[in-house]
Amino acid sequence: MRRPLAKITFALIGLTSVFGGVYAVRQWQAASAQPDEIALAYVRSVYARDYAQAWQLISAPDKQYKSREHYLAENESFAGLEQELAYVLAGWIRFNDTRLEMEAGRATISTHVEAPNGNQPEVKEILRAAADAGELPATERQVLLDRLKELHAAGQIEIVEGDQTFILTREPSYPFPWLVRRPWRVWMDWAGAVVVKLTAEVSPDLAWDFYPLQEEVRALPGETLMATYRATNRSDRSITGKARHFVLPEEYETYFNSIQCFCFLQQTLGPGESADLTLIFRIDYDLPDHVRQFENKYVFYPIESFR
Repeated sequence: MRRPLAKITFALIGLTSVFGGVYAVRQWQAASAQPDEIALAYVRSVYARDYAQAWQLISAPDKQYKSREHYLAENESFAGLEQELAYVLAGWIRFNDTRLEMEAGRATISTHVEAPNGNQPEVKEILRAAADAGELPATERQVLLDRLKELHAAGQIEIVEGDQTFILTREPSYPFPWLVRRPWRVWMDWAGAVVVKLTAEVSPDLAWDFYPLQEEVRALPGETLMATYRATNRSDRSITGKARHFVLPEEYETYFNSIQCFCFLQQTLGPGESADLTLIFRIDYDLPDHVRQFENKYVFYPIESFR
């Protein structure tokens, strides 16, 4: 069944040492990859939620606007067997009818993407089992892998598909441009992303400290990102609080979607206890072009204020 796709080094030549020679060959091979190969590798790493690997495939100009630390904090990676199985699924992603336009160190790829539906209940069940399993014996790990492959072989994994465009740029060639083959990297346009200011306040009646671990997030319309806030109870007794959510200016509120938020539920902290509170959000695709920045604000109050 097919469903529409949601609105988804350095290389020195002539080194004689064994280590340096192997490193140079590997980096030369990586730099030799064509733009469509890099784009596909990026899609597969994001699909498998291997954001550390995805970071390696993002352009240097983008990295001036978002650090690796922030990128990994905003995107929660799979780990262990769950990521391993996600990579099996990612290996079945295909680019079809690909068109490539090249101009002055810039490549534009238009392609039709087909990918396994990772949200299909049978697939999610396997991934959830992998996430909850911890350190499984090799035989039990193989059972989950075989179940996934059997579904694929039987054509029982749904395929989501749609047309996508990727822009890639060549990396700067330094420090020895005559020895370097410049690799292609995916251009995210983080310079043009919407700046979401993360702010936090606490009611005078609540003896808590509360603040975001990151003061702003650059978000592309349609992108799902994560932010973390930290709350600390400064009192010598347990206190329950709840946060009110504000988007400022208010007319932008409809463009901010809270997918998962600590503000949905009350929070209880023991004496001196701290907790990291997670927000997962998405900016709407239809965000007007003139909206370049807004504030996402939470104010924590004692739970009594909500009664």
